[in-house]
Amino acid sequence: MNIGSICTRRVATIDSASTPIQAAALMRQHHVGTLVVTTQTPDGPRVSGIVTDRDLVMGALADGADAISGEVGALASHQIESVFEDDDVASAIAVMQGGGVRRLLVLNAGHRLVGLVSIDDLMAACASEMGGLVTAIRSGIKREVMDILPVPAPLLLLRKPA
Repeated sequence: MNIGSICTRRVATIDSASTPIQAAALMRQHHVGTLVVTTQTPDGPRVSGIVTDRDLVMGALADGADAISGEVGALASHQIESVFEDDDVASAIAVMQGGGVRRLLVLNAGHRLVGLVSIDDLMAACASEMGGLVTAIRSGIKREVMDILPVPAPLLLLRKPA
């Protein structure tokens, strides 16, 4: 199973100069808890970080009015880890472990952002595969039991002579 098959393809982005209030409104609008933060460059927007709903609560709300009116780029995590959409689940888990992150950007072969994969996505994929293994084990046990049990002989109905 590759990351491209389990990642979220609809990635919501926000400019780093936007406010935390704008970020919260965008998260609500798109029903997401993570936004990819971009910064304008002469070549166009570039990924500069990731901001989560937790970042907004812990960073902006806990610090008061000054932080709420500040820039979302100041609250964003700038430690950005990524994987390619053709990478497997084990590779993504290794990158998360190595970087100490819960979300990864997903890139295509041209290094363009095509999605986002979270630890929740990876856990769901692993759980699904485990469910398939359980089904395989149970069907194997059922087959073995059927091979061991004798097949019952057909029952004969005896009639009393009249």
